[in-house]
Amino acid sequence: MNYKRITESVDIELLQHSHIVIVGAGGSKQLILNLVRTGIGRLTVLDIDKVDDTNIVRQGYDQADIGTYKVDALQEKIERINPNMNYVGITADFLAMSSEEIDSIFKDADMFLFLTDSFKAQSFGNLLALQYQTPSLWAGWYAKSRTAEVFFQIPNYTPACFRCAVSSRYKAQEKEVINISSQCNTIFHSALLDSYIGILILGILHRDSSDNTKESVSFFKGLLNDVGVLDWNFLQLKVHPNGGNPLFDKLYNPLGTYAQNFMACWQKIEPELKPNYKTDCPDCKGRLSQLINTNESYE
Repeated sequence: MNYKRITESVDIELLQHSHIVIVGAGGSKQLILNLVRTGIGRLTVLDIDKVDDTNIVRQGYDQADIGTYKVDALQEKIERINPNMNYVGITADFLAMSSEEIDSIFKDADMFLFLTDSFKAQSFGNLLALQYQTPSLWAGWYAKSRTAEVFFQIPNYTPACFRCAVSSRYKAQEKEVINISSQCNTIFHSALLDSYIGILILGILHRDSSDNTKESVSFFKGLLNDVGVLDWNFLQLKVHPNGGNPLFDKLYNPLGTYAQNFMACWQKIEPELKPNYKTDCPDCKGRLSQLINTNESYE
C-alpha cells in the first residue's frame, strides 16, 4: 500500500498498529473498506446477516454477494484492497457469547464501533465499553432517515456514557420494544454518515499523539483537542429541512426553514444523575471519569 499522499494527515505507523472492533456491517460497509484504505492494521467485524437484494442499492454490496454473510463478502473486498490486512469476520451473535468469547474479541482492541439498528446490541456495547475502558462510538439514523446521531466516549476525556446520552431511549424500551427502521436510508445516507464517523475515528486514534510526533499528523492530532470537541461528544446531523428534531428547530429557526438543511449540531453530554434515575446512571453510575485508570469496578 502506498500511503505517501495521506502522510500529511495521518500517522500511518499508529494506524497500522490499531485494532478496531466493529459491530454491524450493513450501512458501515464502505466505512470498513475505507478504514482499510486509510491504513488501519487490524479489523474485527461482527454481523449475523447475509447479503440480500435490498443491500445492493442501500449498502453498496454487489449482486455476486447475495446469500453470502456480509462479513465474508467484506473479506473478499478487503483482500482486493490490501491482501496483508489482518481481518476477522464473525457471524456469531455477540449478545449470546460467553464472557470468554467476548474477552477474546474485545479485550485488546483500541476502539469499538457499534453501528447497528438493534437497541439491545447498542446498549450491550455500552457495558463492554465501560468494562474494557475502551474508546467507543455509536451511530445510526433516526426513523425516516432525516437526522442521524453519532456519540462517542473516551476514557480520561469524556464524562458520560452512551446510556447517559440516550437515557430516554432506555426508558422507552422498558415499556415496549421499539425497532428503528432504516427503510428510507439510501446509499448517500450511508456514505455521508460513514464519512463523519471516519473523521472522528481518526481524531480519536490520534488524540494522544505527543507534541514530538512529526508535524505531518497535525491535522488529526489536534482535531478533537483544538476545538474542544471532546467536551461535545454527541453529534446530530440533519439532512432534511423537516427533520423532526426540536434541537435544530430551536437553534436554526432564525435562519429560515430551508437554511436548516445539512446542519450538524454538537451537544455536551453530562452523566445522568439523580433524579433522572432513582440512583445514578445504572451503567456508569455517573462516575466514568473517576473510575478511569483505577481498579474499581462498575458493578
